[in-house]
Amino acid sequence: MAKYYGDIAKSAKDLFTGGFSYDHKFSVDTKTAGTGVSGSVVQKGEAVSGDLKLNKAFGDQTVDVELNQDAKAKVTVSFASLIPNGKLAVGGTVQDLETIKVSSSIVTGPLGIKADVVNYAAPKADASVCYALGSGFAVGAMTTVKGSSPLAYTVALQSKQGDMTYAATIADQLKTYKLSAVNALDSKRSAGVEIVYKKTATATVGFSQKMDGHTFKMVVTNPVSAEVNPTVSVSASLTNLIPKTTATLAAQVDKSMKYKYGVQFSTKL
Repeated sequence: MAKYYGDIAKSAKDLFTGGFSYDHKFSVDTKTAGTGVSGSVVQKGEAVSGDLKLNKAFGDQTVDVELNQDAKAKVTVSFASLIPNGKLAVGGTVQDLETIKVSSSIVTGPLGIKADVVNYAAPKADASVCYALGSGFAVGAMTTVKGSSPLAYTVALQSKQGDMTYAATIADQLKTYKLSAVNALDSKRSAGVEIVYKKTATATVGFSQKMDGHTFKMVVTNPVSAEVNPTVSVSASLTNLIPKTTATLAAQVDKSMKYKYGVQFSTKL
């Protein structure tokens, strides 16, 4: 059941975009006695970046500290019980107080509401609402308000009928339309199709297979026209090759044989 706006069409997002990263990344994390420590190194094109994160729980409060390669520290404090049935978080980069962000979320009955405000000097606010009717249907909207910029908004709905999940999204001031249908074939396989229209239409089909702790995906995207110009994306998430490590490999190639790929290793100690 969708609780928040971001949960609408989640099965389509997971199938068509989940696990497809074309950066190279290595990360490691560990957690002991309520304290979590993690670090990562990412290569994106020619640029290399890294970060170190610390997570510590103090009762119903959680403190997250992130230090990046530029020695900038981002601190976020989350309060799990300050808002009944909700959560409040305050955070930002220590060296740049204009990045301070206040985030809140609450679930009350069938309503799930989220709101964020960032940059007190030039405030930007994001707000979303989701209304769920039982376990099968949900409708939601999201909007962004930033100074004199035009109001940005998105509306979406989802309907789950048995093993089928249907979703529709309208965004970009009614300029982008997205329709998707995903079928959970069984507990290990799913398949789906998505149509996106933004000036022109594009169709995407995808298939996911879980097997012995591994996950394999293939997604093919092609313009809705007589032209055959597919872009093929494949990914494999492998959990048993290296102890305590998940290896994810993704690659994408188009008709002209232009390609890109990424390899990620995530180790939990």
